[in-house]
Amino acid sequence: MWVFTVLLVIIAGLVGYVIGDRTADRPGASSSAATTAAADGTTASATGAPSYEEVADSVTPGADGSRGDGPKETEGGGYDAMFWGPRGPLQSQADMPNIHRRNVYDPFAVGAIDAPVVISEFSDFECPFCSLFANDTEPTILSRYVDTGLVRMEWNDLPINGPNAEAAARAGRAAAEQGRFVEFKHALYNSSKDVSGHPNYGIEDFVRFAEEAGVPNMEKFRADATSDKYDEVIANARAYASSIGVSGTPGFVIGETFVGGAQPLEVFEEVINTELKRVADGEAEVTEPDTRSAAELTAAGAR
Repeated sequence: MWVFTVLLVIIAGLVGYVIGDRTADRPGASSSAATTAAADGTTASATGAPSYEEVADSVTPGADGSRGDGPKETEGGGYDAMFWGPRGPLQSQADMPNIHRRNVYDPFAVGAIDAPVVISEFSDFECPFCSLFANDTEPTILSRYVDTGLVRMEWNDLPINGPNAEAAARAGRAAAEQGRFVEFKHALYNSSKDVSGHPNYGIEDFVRFAEEAGVPNMEKFRADATSDKYDEVIANARAYASSIGVSGTPGFVIGETFVGGAQPLEVFEEVINTELKRVADGEAEVTEPDTRSAAELTAAGAR
């Protein structure tokens, strides 16, 4: 039932996404705000969205953590690389905030845990348009919104480009287990920015990216990245994305708005500013941080 409900919530956005996905050789072709849709079915307006200055002055930024703090270690030490899916059940439109985990132990996230808006990204390390977003658009989002406490970004595995994508997802989780996922992600996408098509990375590439990312125990990284320890959780993450209607990469749930594809920066800014204004106006709430482990979330039936 919750799958059906959430699918209805974001279906309008998915219409624009499918169009962008099927014209993937022109990632900027669908650059208008018509490619985004709010949870109530309305589209973001290119002329009616608030400015950055307006929202930055009217919303309270997050104070708990910053990009430089890194993920929180578990009580037993180390990092929990088994996160996937939402923070709770998705049974109605009111549950849309559950898509964003806001978990203190999530090693796949960057930014203040109490930031007004969360961007949940669904991406594939073999996806050239995910690389395009990571290199052309994400840096500005990080500097303008994440570093100022206005936005938190959370990663969701969606490896749909074959065995190399699945291998890369395993490597990403191996880096996350040592608290260096974000750095690994940036090293990988920086390497693929000039690659035409899929980079087809393998384990030696992943080792190189892990070294660049500062993963401390490379022997453990190699062993984890080539094992099957993450296969079930990656399959769960992929099934979760599919269950809420995200079938291509990259895809983003920004607050309660879906954006599909590597859209231009101005599209993301327009949606982020609109979502920040919703928080400032009291139309959206900032959920409390979650302190449950990935295993506790599963045991509690959160997904």
